[in-house]
Parts: sequence; structure tokens; C-alpha cells
Amino acid sequence: MIYIIITTSIYNKIHPTNDIHRQNRYIQSIQHLLDLIKNDQGIKPIIVENNCERQTCLDELDCDVFYTTNNKFHCPHKGQNELLDIKDVINKYQIKDDDVIIKITGRYKLLSLHFIELVKNNIDTHDAFVKFFNVCTLQYMHNDCVLGLFSIKCKYLKEFNYTFLKSAECDFADHVRKYIDPKRLMEINHLDLECCFADDLRILIV
Repeated sequence: MIYIIITTSIYNKIHPTNDIHRQNRYIQSIQHLLDLIKNDQGIKPIIVENNCERQTCLDELDCDVFYTTNNKFHCPHKGQNELLDIKDVINKYQIKDDDVIIKITGRYKLLSLHFIELVKNNIDTHDAFVKFFNVCTLQYMHNDCVLGLFSIKCKYLKEFNYTFLKSAECDFADHVRKYIDPKRLMEINHLDLECCFADDLRILIV
């Protein structure tokens, strides 16, 4: 089974908040993703939002929405809040160790089915699909990666914890390099993902 976990946090406690833009971007990007996969019965999309259970604009989407309270924790970086959300989804939906998780940041728009089809077509031979790349320098890096979209077997996410000794992206890249057989790791050149960075609303297609 393939689960797509769509991570969201409507209330951004890190300035600038860009509240209206943030909500609109979530709706547009998630709806676009749901339209792309609407005829695929082998994929289960789940939206997770971490500012407690309440009515939000996400409820209007044709998708499961799971609310947590993980945004209340003050972590060294927001990647930890997101990881807590992902692990809560794994527990709630009882996702099995060998099930495949595709994680996507809700504000990022998947422009095509390219990445999803790549995962589906290589699901038996690979355990992780990651783009090793620094989104600031715009260069390939062996120990850095795009956290906005990746795919990995559930068991490797359950085992992952941040060290907080480096960036979230570098921590995750190190975990993947250490625990996944290189023969079962697919390094992705192009995700066809439109990133919208929260700090300055910069758009980057990776």
C-alpha cells in the first residue's frame, strides 16, 4: 500500500506568517495533488495538520484530515514538529513497516505524476526515493536532500529521529545513506515539484 502524507500547519508560528497566502497555497496545491491521483485506488492520501482538532479550510477537500497538537512543541526546527505529525499518522492509520510512504509538504505543488509513477514502478526493488540537493546553493549534495517530497518504506521513518546537530535536510540524508542499502536507494534527478518557501515565498522547481 502507498500512503501519501500531506503535511500542513495552517498557523505558522515562525514569522513571517503570511496567513492568507499560506491557506490559499495549501488549498491550491493539495487540490491539484488530489486531482492527479483521484483515479488511483492503490494510493491513500492523508492530510495532517498540527494546531489541534477544529474546523478548517482543509475539511472542504475530499481527503482524510488528521489533526494533531504537535505545533505547540517548541523544537529546534520545524522539521521535528512535522516528524511528530508523520509518526502520529503512522500510528493512527496502523501503517505497516513495509508499506510505502510518500511525504509531501502541503504548500508544495506536484506538477505531474512523474515521481509517483517512478515510485509505483520500482516499489519492489527500492526502499527509498530521494533527491539529494541543496535548495539554497541549487547544487547536488551527497549529504543534503529535498524534504518537501520523498518516498520511503515506513519502517525507516519510524526509526528516524533528528540529532539537531545539523539541518533537518542533512539529518534525514544521513539517515537514508546509513540505513538503506545503496542498491535499494533511488537518487532522483527531477521531482517535478514546485516549492514555495515559507520565509520569503520564493518559488523553486526541483
